[in-house]
Amino acid sequence: MKIYASMVLGGETRNVEQLGAYVAWLINNRLFELNVERESERSFTRVRMQDFTGADFLSTELHGELSSEQLTESGRYFTEYYLMSGMYDRDYHQVDFAGENEWVRYADLAPLISKAYLNFNKPVRSSLKSSIGKILKFPLLKSRSKS
Repeated sequence: MKIYASMVLGGETRNVEQLGAYVAWLINNRLFELNVERESERSFTRVRMQDFTGADFLSTELHGELSSEQLTESGRYFTEYYLMSGMYDRDYHQVDFAGENEWVRYADLAPLISKAYLNFNKPVRSSLKSSIGKILKFPLLKSRSKS
């Protein structure tokens, strides 16, 4: 089990809201393992209804830690790519937010996370298609004229 992040409540390294917003996005995009969702079904539903914040969920259901065993395979790969690389920090700090309502911040942040997820899942283009095309091209046969 790999712990991706732990909740920090105070000081300069406070990350509750930041990590909570990421957890809410993971919930809304169904990137938690089914057994985790079944164990905390009511809380998952409350997050999706925006009646419970991602930070609330993180502290009560995940006991303050986001770990690899909680996420689907796709969730793990994306978290390692996006959260662990610092790209999420960059996107989070792009969002201009002042206030108490975490869902207002989430509304601005979620499209940035989703864009990163789409880019992450974008198939890698290879030159295989063009190579196959070259291989399959046949020279034109010149018609022989009968004399």
